[in-house]
Amino acid sequence: MLTMILQRNFAQCLIDSANLLRMSVPDLVYSVTPTSDGLLLRTTPSKLRTLSMLLRNSSYQQFRSLVDIAVVDKLRSGGRFAVNYLFLSMTTNQRAIVQVFVSETSTIPSLAVPFANGQRLFAAAG
Repeated sequence: MLTMILQRNFAQCLIDSANLLRMSVPDLVYSVTPTSDGLLLRTTPSKLRTLSMLLRNSSYQQFRSLVDIAVVDKLRSGGRFAVNYLFLSMTTNQRAIVQVFVSETSTIPSLAVPFANGQRLFAAAG
């Protein structure tokens, strides 16, 4: 019973967060979708850094950790690659995936410096 209540409260918090983001930054995101453990935010490459900084600096959301970056090859779609940035809020224990679609010739801004937090950054040799 308690688990069901907690799951329902968590789901409602995600819906509230999604609605808050839709209202507060309609020009930065074109889609906000609650997922099973967080939010999926879709934006454009030109707005990626601004949205990421807003999520990091927001006193409500506090997505201060950039946990992972994953790229999915969408061979048959218009935006060839879906670049997914996984953010974590240690305060609220929520996750946010910021998704950007790009072609093979597009560039996207780096988020390495804004989210370095004094840690050493390692580049994968390829």
